[in-house]
Parts: sequence; C-alpha cells; structure tokens
Amino acid sequence: MKEMVTFHFQAKKENVRIVRAIVRNFLLLKGVFEQDIFDTELAVDEAVANVIEHTYKCDESKFIIFTMMWWQGQLEVLLRDFGPKVDPNKVRPRPLEEVREGGLGVYIIQKIFDEMRWRDIGEEVGNLLYLRKVYKIPEREQ
Repeated sequence: MKEMVTFHFQAKKENVRIVRAIVRNFLLLKGVFEQDIFDTELAVDEAVANVIEHTYKCDESKFIIFTMMWWQGQLEVLLRDFGPKVDPNKVRPRPLEEVREGGLGVYIIQKIFDEMRWRDIGEEVGNLLYLRKVYKIPEREQ
C-alpha cells in the first residue's frame, strides 16, 4: 500500500525550506541513507525553486501542491502548479562546460531522480511534474 503526504503552500522562496524539512523527515522515517536524503532534498529544492522563479516569476500569491508517495523503497513526487504550460521539449539543463551562475537545476534533478517527466493534466493552465527515485534501504538492526 502506498503512503502519501500532500500539502499546498504559497510560492514564497522561504517555503522551500519547509518543503525540504518535510522531505527530510519523511525519508528519515523510511530509513533512507543520509546522502540519499540530502540529494533528494537538493533536487526537490531545485524543482520547487524553478516553479517559483520561472513559472510564477516570483508571484507570491500563487500556490503549489506538493505530494510524496512511498511504496516498496521508492519515492514518487508530484509537483503541481497553476502557471503557464511548460513545453517539456524546451526544458533542458545548460551545458556543464558553460561556466555561469545558475541554470543547473534540471541537471541536478535528472541526476538525482531516476525519472523526471511532465504529466498531461488536460487543463488550460498548470503543470504536473512527476519525479521518481528508488532507494537502497539499509538493513535495520533488530
């Protein structure tokens, strides 16, 4: 059976810290390795920050719906926004050899998660980003 946590929040940059804390604590309860927790937090941080900065243009009146589902050692994340449609074909990481600040969010997300794709929600506005990661869980001491 899948376990699910979902919440919605205002698209404020400071709320990214709350999202990170929830992801961290959720994965700690599942017994995920510390490095995997850190990596997941980083990738989720990038995904949420991209919505706030690029989709919403830092409009704090907008909302994001964040859902995590856990089952059989894997995490699925759904990130729903209500901004203009994103063309998934145009979302690409910048070349790593291009030295400049920023622009590595998509690269980080794709490197950390096993799957990253947009799901068609059939609405005129909004996007649904789907992320999935399978974890190796350490054996628990009895």
